[in-house]
Amino acid sequence: MSNMSEDKIVKNEELSSIIDLKEGLFNCSIKAISHNFNQNAIKKISEELPELVEKTKSFGGSNSQHTLSMMSLTMLGGQSPYRMLRQILAETEQRQQALAGIQVDHAKLLRTIEKYKDADDSVDRARYRKAVMEIQMLERKIDGSLKDIALLIDCYNNVKEKNGIEDWDQESFENEEKRHHVRRGFELCYRNLLVEGRISSATIEYMQQFGVHPQVAMQEVSGYLSYTEDRISKGDLPHENDLEDFLNEMCEKYMGAADITSERIFGKKDIANKDFMYRVATN
Repeated sequence: MSNMSEDKIVKNEELSSIIDLKEGLFNCSIKAISHNFNQNAIKKISEELPELVEKTKSFGGSNSQHTLSMMSLTMLGGQSPYRMLRQILAETEQRQQALAGIQVDHAKLLRTIEKYKDADDSVDRARYRKAVMEIQMLERKIDGSLKDIALLIDCYNNVKEKNGIEDWDQESFENEEKRHHVRRGFELCYRNLLVEGRISSATIEYMQQFGVHPQVAMQEVSGYLSYTEDRISKGDLPHENDLEDFLNEMCEKYMGAADITSERIFGKKDIANKDFMYRVATN
């Protein structure tokens, strides 16, 4: 039995506030017995929350389209076409997995909504409103994932078209790996020298693994840094494409170093075994 007296309950009911906002916005109905809700706040929410709810629909995904396409796809692999394609596959698979799990949560919420939609009990009605709000939020996330996947498909097709890739498989990917790693080594070397004035031990090891002598790389990158600084001092402001062109030049110049290292370690230039690869079937 409650310790609160009947008179006290009646008094609180007379002074109580009620939150009763439209379903689909805040979806909340609460009658207080011990506290007065701020009516000014409730009025502002009722009048202005709809715009915030509507704008939230634009952000069902975790990232903007530009962040996803220009950062997530290049963050770890640089601008290597095949690395970008592989990252697109990984990002797409991640969202597919998320959708597979979300469908279970969505089905549970539908079941809850169906169960309590005609309920008279106040607790069951609250369960209904909670489920309605949760399913709206969940469906925004679903929509965000679907839009992300559609954008990733666009990125996939654009990368293929830009680089003249009609079809590809693991063999195609492996054929470009040495090129990627040599280029990436010079990219990390550039970043190290620009930020710290020296090449990190991790970058040195990385370059050695693919046959590029660290001191040779340091001289090449130091020369590019000096050349670029001189251009900037004279008012010539190069685009980032200038750096990409330099990295491509270094890749072409030193790509053969990886073959020499592979031959020294394994006795042959190419250790990739096509028998163990997934390849696109040809007629």
